[in-house]
Amino acid sequence: MTISNEQLREAFLSPQMRCYFERKQPDVPAAEIGVRIEETLKFLNIATYCRGNIPVAQEIDDIWHYWILETREYEQLCRSLQGERFIHHSSNLYSECSGEAPEAMQNELEDDAGTLATYVLNYGPFAEDRVKYWLLADHLVRNCGLSVAQLNNWLTEPTHGDQSHVGLGSAADSNVNG
Repeated sequence: MTISNEQLREAFLSPQMRCYFERKQPDVPAAEIGVRIEETLKFLNIATYCRGNIPVAQEIDDIWHYWILETREYEQLCRSLQGERFIHHSSNLYSECSGEAPEAMQNELEDDAGTLATYVLNYGPFAEDRVKYWLLADHLVRNCGLSVAQLNNWLTEPTHGDQSHVGLGSAADSNVNG
Protein backbone atom coordinates (compact mmCIF):
# COMPACT_ATOMS: atom_id res chain seq x y z
CA MET A 1 0.00 0.00 0.00
CA THR A 2 1.37 3.40 -0.95
CA ILE A 3 1.23 6.46 1.26
CA SER A 4 -0.61 9.39 -0.32
CA ASN A 5 0.38 13.04 -0.17
CA GLU A 6 -2.78 13.74 1.81
CA GLN A 7 -1.85 11.07 4.36
CA LEU A 8 1.62 12.60 4.72
CA ARG A 9 0.21 16.08 5.32
CA GLU A 10 -2.38 14.83 7.82
CA ALA A 11 0.18 12.81 9.75
CA PHE A 12 3.13 15.18 9.83
CA LEU A 13 2.18 18.76 8.91
CA SER A 14 0.42 21.08 11.34
CA PRO A 15 -1.44 24.15 10.08
CA GLN A 16 1.08 26.29 11.96
CA MET A 17 4.01 24.74 10.09
CA ARG A 18 2.22 25.13 6.75
CA CYS A 19 1.67 28.83 7.53
CA TYR A 20 5.32 29.17 8.59
CA PHE A 21 6.62 27.66 5.34
CA GLU A 22 4.37 29.91 3.27
CA ARG A 23 5.60 32.98 5.12
CA LYS A 24 9.25 31.93 4.85
CA GLN A 25 8.87 31.75 1.06
CA PRO A 26 6.35 34.47 0.18
CA ASP A 27 7.32 34.52 -3.51
CA VAL A 28 6.49 30.83 -3.98
CA PRO A 29 2.83 29.96 -4.68
CA ALA A 30 1.08 28.12 -1.83
CA ALA A 31 0.41 25.07 -4.02
CA GLU A 32 4.11 24.80 -4.84
CA ILE A 33 5.03 25.13 -1.16
CA GLY A 34 2.67 22.21 -0.53
CA VAL A 35 4.45 20.06 -3.13
CA ARG A 36 7.84 20.91 -1.65
CA ILE A 37 6.66 20.06 1.85
CA GLU A 38 5.30 16.70 0.66
CA GLU A 39 8.56 15.85 -1.11
CA THR A 40 10.54 16.91 1.97
CA LEU A 41 8.40 14.63 4.14
CA LYS A 42 8.96 11.75 1.72
CA PHE A 43 12.70 12.32 1.81
CA LEU A 44 12.86 12.63 5.58
CA ASN A 45 10.70 9.54 6.03
CA ILE A 46 13.12 7.44 3.99
CA ALA A 47 16.27 9.29 5.11
CA THR A 48 17.09 6.58 7.62
CA TYR A 49 17.90 4.35 4.63
CA CYS A 50 19.88 6.96 2.67
CA ARG A 51 23.65 7.06 2.57
CA GLY A 52 25.90 9.75 1.18
CA ASN A 53 24.89 13.19 0.02
CA ILE A 54 21.33 14.45 0.15
CA PRO A 55 19.57 13.10 -2.98
CA VAL A 56 17.11 15.99 -3.28
CA ALA A 57 17.14 19.42 -4.90
CA GLN A 58 17.88 22.68 -3.12
CA GLU A 59 14.17 23.55 -2.81
CA ILE A 60 13.62 20.45 -0.67
CA ASP A 61 16.77 21.09 1.34
CA ASP A 62 15.48 24.63 2.00
CA ILE A 63 12.22 23.29 3.47
CA TRP A 64 14.29 20.93 5.60
CA HIS A 65 16.40 23.89 6.84
CA TYR A 66 13.27 25.86 7.74
CA TRP A 67 11.88 22.86 9.65
CA ILE A 68 15.12 22.45 11.57
CA LEU A 69 14.88 26.08 12.73
CA GLU A 70 11.68 25.22 14.57
CA THR A 71 13.52 22.83 16.85
CA ARG A 72 10.59 21.48 18.88
CA GLU A 73 8.50 20.78 15.80
CA TYR A 74 11.49 19.25 14.02
CA GLU A 75 12.31 16.99 16.95
CA GLN A 76 8.66 15.87 17.12
CA LEU A 77 8.62 15.22 13.36
CA CYS A 78 11.77 13.12 13.55
CA ARG A 79 10.33 11.00 16.37
CA SER A 80 7.22 10.41 14.25
CA LEU A 81 9.04 9.39 11.06
CA GLN A 82 10.45 6.04 10.04
CA GLY A 83 13.47 5.33 12.21
CA GLU A 84 11.99 7.36 15.08
CA ARG A 85 15.24 9.25 15.61
CA PHE A 86 16.59 12.74 15.13
CA ILE A 87 17.76 13.26 11.55
CA HIS A 88 20.95 15.29 11.56
CA HIS A 89 21.91 17.59 8.70
CA SER A 90 25.49 18.46 7.82
CA SER A 91 26.73 20.39 4.80
CA ASN A 92 29.39 19.24 2.35
CA LEU A 93 31.41 22.34 3.18
CA TYR A 94 31.46 21.39 6.86
CA SER A 95 32.53 17.86 5.95
CA GLU A 96 35.36 19.26 3.85
CA CYS A 97 36.43 21.53 6.74
CA SER A 98 36.41 18.45 8.96
CA GLY A 99 38.93 16.77 6.68
CA GLU A 100 36.61 14.39 4.83
CA ALA A 101 37.84 13.80 1.29
CA PRO A 102 35.42 14.99 -1.44
CA GLU A 103 35.39 11.55 -3.07
CA ALA A 104 34.24 10.03 0.23
CA MET A 105 31.17 12.26 0.04
CA GLN A 106 30.11 11.00 -3.41
CA ASN A 107 26.94 8.96 -3.62
CA GLU A 108 26.97 5.53 -5.15
CA LEU A 109 24.63 5.15 -8.10
CA GLU A 110 23.13 2.02 -6.53
CA ASP A 111 22.35 3.92 -3.31
CA ASP A 112 20.64 6.75 -5.16
CA ALA A 113 18.71 4.33 -7.37
CA GLY A 114 17.69 2.42 -4.24
CA THR A 115 16.41 5.64 -2.68
CA LEU A 116 14.31 6.33 -5.78
CA ALA A 117 13.00 2.76 -5.78
CA THR A 118 12.09 3.17 -2.10
CA TYR A 119 10.19 6.32 -3.03
CA VAL A 120 8.16 4.53 -5.72
CA LEU A 121 7.53 1.51 -3.50
CA ASN A 122 6.16 3.66 -0.68
CA TYR A 123 4.66 6.70 -2.40
CA GLY A 124 3.77 5.39 -5.82
CA PRO A 125 5.17 6.41 -9.19
CA PHE A 126 6.92 9.73 -9.63
CA ALA A 127 4.60 12.42 -10.93
CA GLU A 128 5.88 14.61 -13.74
CA ASP A 129 6.02 17.73 -11.53
CA ARG A 130 7.96 16.02 -8.73
CA VAL A 131 10.86 14.42 -10.59
CA LYS A 132 12.77 17.72 -10.51
CA TYR A 133 13.13 17.49 -6.75
CA TRP A 134 15.08 14.21 -6.81
CA LEU A 135 18.57 14.68 -8.29
CA LEU A 136 19.07 11.30 -9.94
CA ALA A 137 15.48 11.11 -11.22
CA ASP A 138 15.79 14.61 -12.69
CA HIS A 139 19.12 13.74 -14.31
CA LEU A 140 17.74 10.57 -15.88
CA VAL A 141 14.71 12.39 -17.31
CA ARG A 142 16.34 15.67 -18.40
CA ASN A 143 19.79 14.49 -19.44
CA CYS A 144 19.46 10.82 -20.33
CA GLY A 145 16.19 10.93 -22.22
CA LEU A 146 14.05 8.71 -20.01
CA SER A 147 10.38 9.55 -19.84
CA VAL A 148 8.83 9.67 -16.38
CA ALA A 149 6.95 6.45 -17.25
CA GLN A 150 10.23 4.75 -18.21
CA LEU A 151 11.82 5.95 -14.98
CA ASN A 152 8.96 4.54 -12.91
CA ASN A 153 9.07 1.24 -14.82
CA TRP A 154 12.82 0.96 -14.28
CA LEU A 155 12.44 1.64 -10.56
CA THR A 156 9.80 -1.08 -10.15
CA GLU A 157 11.64 -3.83 -12.03
CA PRO A 158 12.12 -6.85 -9.77
CA THR A 159 15.76 -7.09 -10.80
CA HIS A 160 16.45 -3.42 -10.09
CA GLY A 161 19.45 -2.56 -7.97
CA ASP A 162 20.76 -4.66 -5.13
CA GLN A 163 17.53 -4.91 -3.14
CA SER A 164 18.44 -1.58 -1.55
CA HIS A 165 14.89 -0.25 -1.69
CA VAL A 166 12.85 -0.63 1.45
CA GLY A 167 9.15 -0.78 2.20
CA LEU A 168 8.49 1.48 5.16
CA GLY A 169 6.18 -1.09 6.70
CA SER A 170 4.01 -0.86 9.75
CA ALA A 171 5.89 1.97 11.51
CA ALA A 172 5.19 4.36 8.65
CA ASP A 173 1.65 3.09 8.27
CA SER A 174 0.93 3.72 11.94
CA ASN A 175 2.46 7.21 11.75
CA VAL A 176 0.54 8.08 8.62
CA ASN A 177 -2.73 6.61 9.71
CA GLY A 178 -2.67 7.58 13.33
